[in-house]
Amino acid sequence: MRLRQEIFVWVVASVVAASCTNSTPALDPTPPTPFALSPTPTPDLKLPSAAAVAGAFISAINRQDFVAAFTLLDTPSRAELKDADGLRSRYDAVRAIALATRMETQLRGGLLYQGERAEVTLVTRWESSLVGLFEVTSALGLVFDLPSADWRVSWTRDTIIPGLTNGILRMEREDTTRGAIYAADGTPLAIQLEFTTIGVQRGAIAGPDEEQRMLDLLSWITRLTPEEIKAKYAGQPEQWFSPIADVDEMLIDEYYDQIERFPAISTRPRFQRRYPNPDIAPHVVGFVGFIPPESLAAYRARGFQGDERIGLTGVEAGADAIIGGTPGGVLKLFSGGHLIILAERPAVQGQDVTLTISPSLQLTVQRLLGNRRGAVVVLRADDPAVLAMASSPTFSQTNVTGRAIQEGALLNRATQGQYPPGSTFKMVTMAAGMGEGVTTPNEVFRDPGFWDGYGVEFRKTCWLRSGHGRISLQAGLTASCNVVFYEVGKRLQEKSAYVLGEYARKFGFGTRTGVELPEAAGLVPDPDWKQQALGEVWTGGDTINLAVGQGFMLVTPLQVAQMTAAIANGGFVRHPYLIASPRPTSSAEPATRLPLTPATLEAIQRGMIGVTRDARLGTTAYRFASFDYCFDAESRVVPCSRIPAQSRAGARRLVVAGKSGTAQAGGNAKPFAWFTAYAPADAPEIVVTALLENIGEGSSYAAPLVRQIIEAYYGLVISPTPRDRRENE
Repeated sequence: MRLRQEIFVWVVASVVAASCTNSTPALDPTPPTPFALSPTPTPDLKLPSAAAVAGAFISAINRQDFVAAFTLLDTPSRAELKDADGLRSRYDAVRAIALATRMETQLRGGLLYQGERAEVTLVTRWESSLVGLFEVTSALGLVFDLPSADWRVSWTRDTIIPGLTNGILRMEREDTTRGAIYAADGTPLAIQLEFTTIGVQRGAIAGPDEEQRMLDLLSWITRLTPEEIKAKYAGQPEQWFSPIADVDEMLIDEYYDQIERFPAISTRPRFQRRYPNPDIAPHVVGFVGFIPPESLAAYRARGFQGDERIGLTGVEAGADAIIGGTPGGVLKLFSGGHLIILAERPAVQGQDVTLTISPSLQLTVQRLLGNRRGAVVVLRADDPAVLAMASSPTFSQTNVTGRAIQEGALLNRATQGQYPPGSTFKMVTMAAGMGEGVTTPNEVFRDPGFWDGYGVEFRKTCWLRSGHGRISLQAGLTASCNVVFYEVGKRLQEKSAYVLGEYARKFGFGTRTGVELPEAAGLVPDPDWKQQALGEVWTGGDTINLAVGQGFMLVTPLQVAQMTAAIANGGFVRHPYLIASPRPTSSAEPATRLPLTPATLEAIQRGMIGVTRDARLGTTAYRFASFDYCFDAESRVVPCSRIPAQSRAGARRLVVAGKSGTAQAGGNAKPFAWFTAYAPADAPEIVVTALLENIGEGSSYAAPLVRQIIEAYYGLVISPTPRDRRENE
């Protein structure tokens, strides 16, 4: 017995020394003893330090190598856990309750020895999707195993969290209330109706007997059979709240004491989304639904359980973080008659939002667009707030049918539809041509009806088969003369194949505008894109196609409206926005100034005024021939005929500056009709952009629609939709 005690004293001393140097010392095969044990030499022993074993165990746990960690356990711990999966399940259970996305443990300080035992302090840093970051300090016990002359980990659940062995760990969630959505005048567009729901957390049911008593109570409260109740939570994740039924709050109060006896039963407020005015801007407002499978991981990382309803379309989706809020919770440990709060984070409740949408204008725009497939965007010219946004075909928020999905009615064509811009892009080409010094506003071009700039074999034609004859750059914009812009495109290509695309991006194309809606980025093609996407070399033909808004270029109606607003407001590209309150970050971002000289900007603006005012060249002048309105002495818009004759000549007129576009759709499909405009031309207030799919020329179809919307905005008599058609672009 004395011999065994002496050997143990020597082993412990050796381990202490090793733990101080963090290495295993080479041991003398004949350790010093108080007396000679035997003339036979002691066998060579290689003993790891307790610190090394503790470090190896924690390292294995951190990398979740539970097989390696299990091999380091002492015999009683192995017997309790049975195998590595038993150890894994203990950690996984705690991770699941804490909603841990990360858990990392470190040794803190040195080891403390007492006889054949040692202990080291652990600090575990947790990251929980629900309660955030927190730390837990615990202890790791070790025992010296004499037969193997090795240290082993003496593991209990207290190693994870002190008090857990004989305690109960629980995460109590604090859900959020979804904010309401209001129109600019306070009209409610989306609200929450509150109910009280009683439900079951399956993992908190202690056993069959408790479950039966719980089912009997719930059956009495809800009037459902025990079988019906059990079917609602059977198979659901253990930690999920499975709703059973909506119940009256007074009934909950009546049975409160009995409900409290069952940890698995809890009540939650349930909120149902309602859309009191479903006809107003359904694509803008959007709707809610269950979290899609592809988004589940991201929402769980934010603390959601996965059974919540979130915004799926419109502002409901684009501003979901504001409207939906973020859930919170409290991680509690009940142990030894005490309650310990391990971590907590309050829920961030959803905020109400007020949109910039004008209900009256919005409904008028929707009515004027009608059943024609397309989109309309109305912006304030200076900021630019979205005053109206319509997309057709449309849908009902109260009944999203499979037919609506099949017909593409859920697609917001204003922000998600991507189309070639056609001649609306010629303002960008003109800006690039003047900005790069390859042309001037008054340069005269010759248009015989065709362009042979790359040879007769690559002849391109103008929409006006007879040609425009001698025509300046500015007049070419008014007349939408393709020959002028083919030539400008060729000159830009000779300077750089990239330059036109660079100007397009400066106008906001090829990237999302930042509006609080799901939106597409569009496409600005260039030599790099074509090589990567198609494996082909960019040619001069690609540039001249781009110069007239054809080829690979894709834009959204909102991007075209953003470009038009920049021309209207003096050359500043600002982010369109829909949420007036709380004001979004994007709307506060500084505007980007276009690289346009005052002379360039003025030439573009004058060319756009000519589109509606120049009776000889303007592509839509015939659509605005009867648009004869003036501002009276009180700044009201009235027919100019109402202005006294003696004042009429000096009266300020309501002039519209615009640009039509007819974009080829490919194959035998009819073209896309564009018209984008701002008014009044001398002090812009609004921007209106319309896109109609597969219908015909922009001047024939889109321009009259924009005129009607401008009339509605100023409270004028809305002109009838014209029946005549002209192929003038």
